[in-house]
Amino acid sequence: MKNGAIETAYWLGELLETTPQEQEEIAHLLDQHGTSMFWVRLKEWNFSDELYAKLQIVSEVLKNLKEHTSWP
Repeated sequence: MKNGAIETAYWLGELLETTPQEQEEIAHLLDQHGTSMFWVRLKEWNFSDELYAKLQIVSEVLKNLKEHTSWP
């Protein structure tokens, strides 16, 4: 597993107060599908309703940042 996926999952886990198992699942999906596709396919993953709701909020924040910020 790539370090970037592990680190991203760790910080998402810290932010969203996930369990170690949820962090591992997120890391696996990030590693397997990449960060962009993770967010695009968010509805497809089998997360608890609570975790999905939290991830959806992060997704909306990222979407708003992308729309209002000039990305390279």
